[in-house]
Amino acid sequence: MPTGLTDAVLDTLPTRIAVIDETGRVAESNAAWETFTTEHDHPLVPDADGPYLDALRRSPNEQAVAVAGRLQSLFDAGADANGEYLFHADGEGESLIVRYAALEYEGNRYAVVTYVGRATPTETAADLRLKERAMDEAPVGITISNPSLEDNPVVYANDAFERITGYPVEEVVGKNCRFLQGEDTDPETVAQMRRAVDNWEPVTVEVRNYRRNGEEFWNQVTIAPIYDEEGEPSHYVGFQQDVTDRKRAEESLETERNRLALLNQIVRHDIRNDMAVALGWGGELADRIPDEDADAFERVMTAATHTKELTEAVGDLAQILGTNDPELEPIALDDVLRREIERVRSNFDYRSAEIDIRGDDDLPGVTVRASSILSSVFGNLLDNAVFHNDKADVEIVVDVVVNEETVVVRIADNGPGVPDSRKRGAFGRGEKGLESSGSGLGLYLVDNLVETYGGQVWIEDNEPTGAVFCVELRRA
Repeated sequence: MPTGLTDAVLDTLPTRIAVIDETGRVAESNAAWETFTTEHDHPLVPDADGPYLDALRRSPNEQAVAVAGRLQSLFDAGADANGEYLFHADGEGESLIVRYAALEYEGNRYAVVTYVGRATPTETAADLRLKERAMDEAPVGITISNPSLEDNPVVYANDAFERITGYPVEEVVGKNCRFLQGEDTDPETVAQMRRAVDNWEPVTVEVRNYRRNGEEFWNQVTIAPIYDEEGEPSHYVGFQQDVTDRKRAEESLETERNRLALLNQIVRHDIRNDMAVALGWGGELADRIPDEDADAFERVMTAATHTKELTEAVGDLAQILGTNDPELEPIALDDVLRREIERVRSNFDYRSAEIDIRGDDDLPGVTVRASSILSSVFGNLLDNAVFHNDKADVEIVVDVVVNEETVVVRIADNGPGVPDSRKRGAFGRGEKGLESSGSGLGLYLVDNLVETYGGQVWIEDNEPTGAVFCVELRRA
C-alpha cells in the first residue's frame, strides 16, 4: 500500500496513534493524535518541549510517569513486547486505555502507542458523580485515607460520617482518624487497626470513640485496602457504624446473666442443701410414723421433694439463659435415663410401693448430641409424671425408639392426661396442671433444652388413660 494511502487510512481512525523513536520523540502520528495533543488539556499532553518521553517523565502526574516507563521498557527490553495500561479519569472525566507495542523497522526500534477512550467525558463524569452521591447518601460513615501521605490522612469523608461523629467534613479531610479516640479507647484495639493498615490487610473492630461534643459512642469500624489498576494497594476505605444501642443491650444482658448466676448459686447451694437435709431426716422417720399420720407425712415429703427438684430446674434454667451457644457433645442416653429413673425411685422411696417405673432394663446403647444437663430433660418429665398424677398407684413406662438420625424417648404415665387444647401450651412458662402449686418451670425448661439440642418435644395420649411425653433428639 502506498505511503500516502497508509497515512490517509490512519488519519481516518478515531484512535490516537503515535510512533516514538529511541530518542523519545514522536516520529509519526495520525490526525487523532495531533488533535489530542493540540486541543486537550490532559496529563498525557505535556506542556514541556523536547522529546515526548522526557516530558512525560518530568510530569507531576504519577500515571503519566508510569506510561513513560512502560514505553521506555520497549527500548530497554531488546525484544518484541507489548502491553496495556489503564489511565484513570482525569479532571475532565476522560479515562484512557494505553496500548503499546515494540516495532523493528529498517534496523531501528520504535514504540507504537495508542490512546483509546474508555468512555466519553460526559458518561465518565456522570458515573463519578453518581458514585460520589451514593457514598454521600450511604447510611454508614465512609472515609478514604491515603497511607502514602504523612500520617495517613483522610482524603474523603461522606455525610454519614459527619452525622455519626459530629465533625464537619471540612474538619476531617487532611487529618488522621485518631481524633475520634479518647480516654477510654482501648489501645489494643487501636494497635490492631494500625497493624492491619501497615500490612495492607482488612480488619473489623468495635472501638469506643468520641463525638465532636465529647459524647462517647461505640463505633464498629471496618477498614480495607483499595487497589489500583495494576493491582497495587493505594488507599484505605473505612466504614463506620454507630452500634452504641447494641453494646448497651449486651452490657445489660451481661448484668442480667450475673444476677442469674448469683440466683443459681443461692438456689442450687443453700436451698437445695437445706431440702436435702430435710428429706434425709424425713427418710429416717418414715418407719416411725403412726398410720394415722402417714398421709400427712407423705404430703410433707412430697412437697419437700418437689421443692428440691424445683431448685434443680431453676438452676438449670439459669445455666441455659446464661449461654449464647452451648457446646454439644455425645451423651450416652441410656446412662442418663437409668440414672434419672433411679433418682426418682430413691426420692420417692417413702411411697415406693405406689410407684412402678418400667423400661430401664433393656434400654438401647445410643449416644445423642446434648450437653451435660440433658438429665434435666428426663428428670423433669419423670417428676412431672409423679407429681401430676391423680392415681393412687403411679405407673410410668419409658420406651426408646432409635431411628437412622434421631432417637425418640417416650415417657408414658397413667395420670389424667393432657387435653388437646393444652398439649402445646403445656410447655409455656408458668403452665401448671392438676391444680398444682408448682411453678410450671419444669416443662418450660424441657422445651428450651430440647430446642437447644436441635430436637423437639410433644405430647400424645396414652391408652387407656394418661399422657405420653415424647422427646426427639439427634443422634451423635
